[in-house]
Amino acid sequence: MRFDLDGLDVFFPYDRIYLEQYQYMRALKQSIEAGGHCLLEMPTGTGKTVCLLSLITSYQYANPAAGKLVYCTRTVPEMNSVMEELSTVLNYRAEQLGLSSQQATGNSVTDDDDDDTNDNAVVRGSTETKSAFAASTDIEDTITDVISSVRKRKRPKATVRKVVSGRPPMGPSITTGGAGGSGVLALCLSSRRNMCIHDRVVQDSDREAVDSACRSMTASWVVEKSVQSPGSIETCPYFDCLQAAGEATTMPSGVYDLDALKQWGKKRGWCPYFTARKALNHANILIFNYQYM
Repeated sequence: MRFDLDGLDVFFPYDRIYLEQYQYMRALKQSIEAGGHCLLEMPTGTGKTVCLLSLITSYQYANPAAGKLVYCTRTVPEMNSVMEELSTVLNYRAEQLGLSSQQATGNSVTDDDDDDTNDNAVVRGSTETKSAFAASTDIEDTITDVISSVRKRKRPKATVRKVVSGRPPMGPSITTGGAGGSGVLALCLSSRRNMCIHDRVVQDSDREAVDSACRSMTASWVVEKSVQSPGSIETCPYFDCLQAAGEATTMPSGVYDLDALKQWGKKRGWCPYFTARKALNHANILIFNYQYM
């Protein structure tokens, strides 16, 4: 559902919206525009996450200078759930922007021929009636509304997106417009243990042990010693490869959850944890798992 909220074009990825959700998004918009703080509460399962993501990402799209969205979660499953919802929102927006582009170039898909015939009949009848009662302002307004409603019905059938089951796409965007049709980069960040891809280190299930092993191979003094005396101390090949890339450590637009970051890291030979940290300044949306940071 794509609708206008007090002048803001909102991309909401479901075909229905509850009054409470609409009120929630309106309150969020008012708080953002006021530049203050807000505390909103809704029961579990009422769609708080999708409302927040839909409203704020729509606001970012309409106002590129609005800044970043920073979303904090308590657990990793919560973080993954937010990333999936975010991917759903941005993919829906990209679809809608694609449909708008098709309509602008005259390539939009219209209704069936039978529907067009009926619509044309209504338009012709309304036009004749309008000519016969041109003297009546009220009737003219009524007929204009009828014609307008008929024209509004002739839209691409895909304007209302049916959400299907399955995991939304993650990782680099495959479309030329980038994530959400505007080159959005959305990242998540958790502990080293949750993001490590080092074969030996990741086998340890203890968070503190993983953190300690990571630091023992990535600390500045360790890197400096390895440079001065190669082979004298163990370092992380993924961290070393990332450091060697230098300014080339850019990431394509897309939505990256933990699995997508790990896959991207293995493909490039870069540490996902430090890659995400380096890319924070370039990201539009950041999802943190603060319990394990």
